[in-house]
Amino acid sequence: MTTTRLVTACGLLAGLTAALPGQDGPAAGAPLRPPSVRALAYSPDGAVLVATVGWSGEPGAAAAWDVTTRKQLWVGRGPAGHPAAAFAPDGKSVVVADGTPTAVRLDPRTGKGLGKVGPHPKVVRACAFHPGTGLLATGSDGTIRLWDLAAGTVAREFKGGHPAEVSALVFSPDGRWLISTGPDGTRGWDVAAGTELKDAVKQDRGTAVYGPTFVAPDRVLFGDNSATQHLLELPSGQELLRYKGWGGGIAYAPALGVAAFHWHSPEVRVMDLAFRPPTAEESARVEKLLREFDDDSYAVRVAASKAMRGVGSAAEPALRRAAADGPSAEVRMRAREARKQILEEPLRTLKGHTARVGPMAFSPDGKVLATGADDGTVRLWDPLTGAELAQLEVPTPTGR
Repeated sequence: MTTTRLVTACGLLAGLTAALPGQDGPAAGAPLRPPSVRALAYSPDGAVLVATVGWSGEPGAAAAWDVTTRKQLWVGRGPAGHPAAAFAPDGKSVVVADGTPTAVRLDPRTGKGLGKVGPHPKVVRACAFHPGTGLLATGSDGTIRLWDLAAGTVAREFKGGHPAEVSALVFSPDGRWLISTGPDGTRGWDVAAGTELKDAVKQDRGTAVYGPTFVAPDRVLFGDNSATQHLLELPSGQELLRYKGWGGGIAYAPALGVAAFHWHSPEVRVMDLAFRPPTAEESARVEKLLREFDDDSYAVRVAASKAMRGVGSAAEPALRRAAADGPSAEVRMRAREARKQILEEPLRTLKGHTARVGPMAFSPDGKVLATGADDGTVRLWDPLTGAELAQLEVPTPTGR
């Protein structure tokens, strides 16, 4: 195992979870506790997993594991908390935050330093690689900077969206859109034009946005502080879906059509959220079950409701229409109940962490979910069965 001294900082990758309410770090004078995992990032080929540790105002650390062998590859430590990590699209470098106004690029297999990005006016809190160009977006003060790493220069700046601080950044899969979050709120950006999407995310006073996650190139899912989930279409900001959910920590696996959620809790809930049109076979199945919702036989109606749950989220659009315009009160009632079950009841709940969960990340193929928590562990799960596959101990920032 290689030990690396980290001396610079960086931010947040798509699929990583920002701090939630109540996760602002340890109270002054608090007793020693396990290190808090701040961020998780898989390499594009799924071979390496990186975790960062430590809140602002306390020492920090980062570590990497070989995903197949679960062997720890290296550990790096620094005097300040490490808020996040982001892999380059080619997988040849990873950027890790260590609580300073610059960013460090590391070899993901050895932890060897590959260069710095910056300096910035303030501590770098967020960064993400643009999927199309490989430019690195960073946020520290209120300006978002796109860095040409080869030249070591700023290629573009996005200004005026946030007055003081950018704490999270996530690009759409095609790189067309960028979502940024700061203490003042959440903004959407047209990357090519460098302009803010003024209507992308509408926030009422007192409403906070958590865990913005792209589930399609033009659709972003997020939670708010009323435990409501919102699905928006960009660039219009049109709300396509709203439902009571599980809070602000979100990770999404498009390959499986499942999402993971948590809210200030040691538990993680895995939901069926395919966000895709139904197949012809599924559409025919849904229409048949909707007719059976109105069958004269109570047993048939009950069986149809149970079967609709099995169809899953692909049935949601038809259920939404039936809940509003169904031919009878029975159909409308059963459609509402089936839709509520699909959107709000988890397929399974992952239990194992002994303290609140923070960051989550699906492997690129979606077959493994990594979760990090305040209990000083990273756990790997099979999202389809709920089985815990491994427990990784994260390094202590002090080295003891």
